[in-house]
Amino acid sequence: MRTAHTDILKEEQQRSYSNRKIFKDLWQYIRKYYAILIAALIFLVASTVVDLTIPTIMRYVIDNVINAAYKFEKVDDTFKSTPNGEYVLKHENDSYYMINDKTNEKIPVKDEFVKNVKTGALSEISKYSIIIITLFFFQFLFNYGQVIFSNLLGQKVIYDIREKLYIHMLHVPLDFFTKNPTGKITTRTVNDTQNLSQFFTDVLTSLTKDVAIIIGVIIVMFKMNVRLSLYVTIMFPAIILVTWIFGVLDKKIYVKARTRISATNSFLAENISGAAVTKAFNQEERKRKEFYDLSHKLYKARMQQIILNGLFRPFMNVMYYITISLLFWFGAGLFKQNLVSFGVLVAFTSYIDMFFRPLFDIAEKYDIMQNAFASAEKIFKLNELEEEDYGKGLKKEIDKASIKFHNVSFAYEKDNYILKNVSFEIEEHENIAIVGETGSGKTTIIKLINGLYRPQMGDIFIGNTKLEDYDIKALRRQIAVVPQDVFLFTGTILDNIRMFDESISEEEVINAAKQVHAHEMIEKFPDKYYTKILERGSTLSAGERQLIALARAVIFKSKIIILDEATANIDVETEYLIQKAMENLIGKVTILSIAHRLSTIKTANRILVVHKGRVVEEGTHNDLMEKRGIYYDLYRLQYETN
Repeated sequence: MRTAHTDILKEEQQRSYSNRKIFKDLWQYIRKYYAILIAALIFLVASTVVDLTIPTIMRYVIDNVINAAYKFEKVDDTFKSTPNGEYVLKHENDSYYMINDKTNEKIPVKDEFVKNVKTGALSEISKYSIIIITLFFFQFLFNYGQVIFSNLLGQKVIYDIREKLYIHMLHVPLDFFTKNPTGKITTRTVNDTQNLSQFFTDVLTSLTKDVAIIIGVIIVMFKMNVRLSLYVTIMFPAIILVTWIFGVLDKKIYVKARTRISATNSFLAENISGAAVTKAFNQEERKRKEFYDLSHKLYKARMQQIILNGLFRPFMNVMYYITISLLFWFGAGLFKQNLVSFGVLVAFTSYIDMFFRPLFDIAEKYDIMQNAFASAEKIFKLNELEEEDYGKGLKKEIDKASIKFHNVSFAYEKDNYILKNVSFEIEEHENIAIVGETGSGKTTIIKLINGLYRPQMGDIFIGNTKLEDYDIKALRRQIAVVPQDVFLFTGTILDNIRMFDESISEEEVINAAKQVHAHEMIEKFPDKYYTKILERGSTLSAGERQLIALARAVIFKSKIIILDEATANIDVETEYLIQKAMENLIGKVTILSIAHRLSTIKTANRILVVHKGRVVEEGTHNDLMEKRGIYYDLYRLQYETN
């Protein structure tokens, strides 16, 4: 059985983009900010160089300062400090003496000499300590600069991605919005861009630094001592391979876990909203079992993630200690052969630690990275949707507000035709009503007139021009649709009538409201035209929203006004006001009304009766009642019900 949850599972499992393609698509946004990228890379390189330099300085201090201070060569009964000296200063029984490390010859030395040796060594150590502290300060500055420029780059890229996505969504066909839930679309434009932002903020900066450190460590180690590096790095290929395998496995498990989370969230959202129905039909036990199944699958996916992550860190710890052991094992042998210094061994210990730390960091942030890549893929897929066909743009102005359908057939889904060979004509300034049963195709006719869909067969004319020859954007500015559920934006009543176009004066708005009898209603509010409206106009009644929509149609000088069951859910008083408003517009604009209440369309010049996708009757109210056809049956049924 096909359910909403099944659709989500299918969607989440369709990861068709490689990470390489995602990086390639991201690069199209990043390269616009080349200067910021270069600045971030300069700070990255500088920070990495400082990180790699500190162990090298420590090696130099150990080998050339500390060690050299206690190895000397004899020059005319004096001693000169040198790393290659044969004499070593020894202390025994409260006295110092020199001993030749080859001949074991002992030479007494004075306490003053020993004091001078220690003072010189401490002076050198202090100097290099200051250098190291200075390097740590510059390391802070370089890291700070890298973070600032990397985040600046990331925020600019995210801004561009979010803006492009929103603008693109404004131009995709209406069909996309009717086939996809609002929550899903909102998730793409808000949550997924936020996930991508987290990648730039938390991952990209550290990831680039981690890669630079790993490469830099290997280069410096081989430059310092090739033979010891070969012994130590023998495990590195295996470590990198294991890290890559971990990434592949983690990606698969992550997709599975994300799938289960989406399915569970969807189930909860649906069933919380439908709790009353669940209780009414005593379905609590069945829903409990469904939720248990979804929750158990999520639990299993999460446990797989925990087990994989639990294996990776201990394994990497073992690899770390094996590498350190190799350093001590082979390093000790080379040290005895004077092929490597003690300072090199200390430096290698630091570099091995520096090599492993980025691997742990990458593993810990892999989930964030996969989450960002999954979100990026969905964003880029949305950007690949074809934009709406806005026509040939040969004509912008409606010269004659007449409408003609000629053998029009239309289907939302292939071969499932809603309209079948429909033909009719509406003259300019005529007042026409369309009636029919639910699902007969009335609203579809409105959508075709407004250019929201294109018919598979037949032609539609506005005036003497085919619909596809118009600039559809310009055409829509001249056609006003007042739906049953009017959508109002967050703002004031004034804003919503003039659609936030400040070039339209308040006086013009008031005149438009007076024409449709909305002025008296608006004046009753404490703030009048500056009354705040919440999202969708939830603080207003259905009738009040209808009157505002009619005022909106007048202010933009619409040549065709379409009422899509505008009086279906309003009170009698507001219905009367709307009828009076329409009377003011009759003869000035072309009016097309889709009506559910047949009593509201008696004054129409003509009534078109649509049945199963065809126009089957046409005439005035009295004509159709005399025919005793479908209209007669609908009217009688509604009258008897009332």
